[in-house]
Amino acid sequence: MRRLLRNRLLLPAALLVAVGLSSALALSSGAGAAGRTASHAAAAAHRSHPARAAAAKTSTSPSTRSAGGTISTPGGTHFVNTKPAVTPTAPACTQDAQKIGYRSPRDSGSPQNSTPAYRKCVNGKVVQYGNKAIVYKLPPSSYIAAGHKLFEENCSSCHLPTAQGSAAAPSLRGVGPATVNFWVTTGRMPAAAPLQVQATVKPPRLTVKQANEIAAWINSLTPSAPYIPDVNVKAADLAQGASLFALNCAACHTITGAGDALAYGTKAPSLHFATARQVAEAIRTGPGNMPRFTGNLTDAQVRDIVAYVTEKIQHPTNDGGFGLGGVGPVTEGFVALLLGVGGLMLVSFWIGDRAK
Repeated sequence: MRRLLRNRLLLPAALLVAVGLSSALALSSGAGAAGRTASHAAAAAHRSHPARAAAAKTSTSPSTRSAGGTISTPGGTHFVNTKPAVTPTAPACTQDAQKIGYRSPRDSGSPQNSTPAYRKCVNGKVVQYGNKAIVYKLPPSSYIAAGHKLFEENCSSCHLPTAQGSAAAPSLRGVGPATVNFWVTTGRMPAAAPLQVQATVKPPRLTVKQANEIAAWINSLTPSAPYIPDVNVKAADLAQGASLFALNCAACHTITGAGDALAYGTKAPSLHFATARQVAEAIRTGPGNMPRFTGNLTDAQVRDIVAYVTEKIQHPTNDGGFGLGGVGPVTEGFVALLLGVGGLMLVSFWIGDRAK
């Protein structure tokens, strides 16, 4: 009996286990391929519906953003059409750039084209802008002193004492508070190894308040945008968020948000643990290899993507049973084939043995 089990049952069982392990290892890469396929399919469907394409002209990649050029105001401030790093000074409160030729869509991430009712100034400086979808806030000036001390302790060895940058780290002048908040709250900074190709995502060393304090001090050196976003997802359109995610994000992060490998040893990180604020900050600032979506995605569209990521991707509903990585029918069919057919093979061997 032992010989029969060894020869006729143990071998196919071992094959099933080996195939199962290899399939588990391949699921992540399979998810990446599925994500890219899904994004291409969504783009094809988008092209096949002219009305939808016309409505979503601002949701394409940054290559479609308006060309360069500036708009001067009576106060002397120059509004740069393609960058969020504009100086949010008094003219942004007294002028509505949308009415003087600012070519980016209304409420697309910059103080100058935000809804005037949401734009607030203190002593001639913009401290808040946005709309009902996202409100961008400047860290209070009371944070600056504490932020300076934290910067000296945690950041100055690489970025140098006045954040001007060095051979080991870039300048932080003019990056905006949202950029600093994102890198610190995600644990990427302070860096574990400053010269590595891509910063490691790890548990943050500093608290959210400390991140905002550092952001306040850095921004005091060269005031800029974007500010730190507060996203209101209550009125989000999840269907629109899914479509925008498939068109703009899934090619790198995969359709399941699991992340995928990119070129030169880098990767698009998983979105399964990102907060709503971090997703919005990444969209508006473009960390690492990610493009910056400011000036082409409206705040309402960013809100829809954030809601889709934090609700549907991070908390999926698998009505049919186990999610199996969320890849879809390909994975489900493979598992059914592996377990179903493999199980039938083992039963057949067992019946054949007993018949002898």
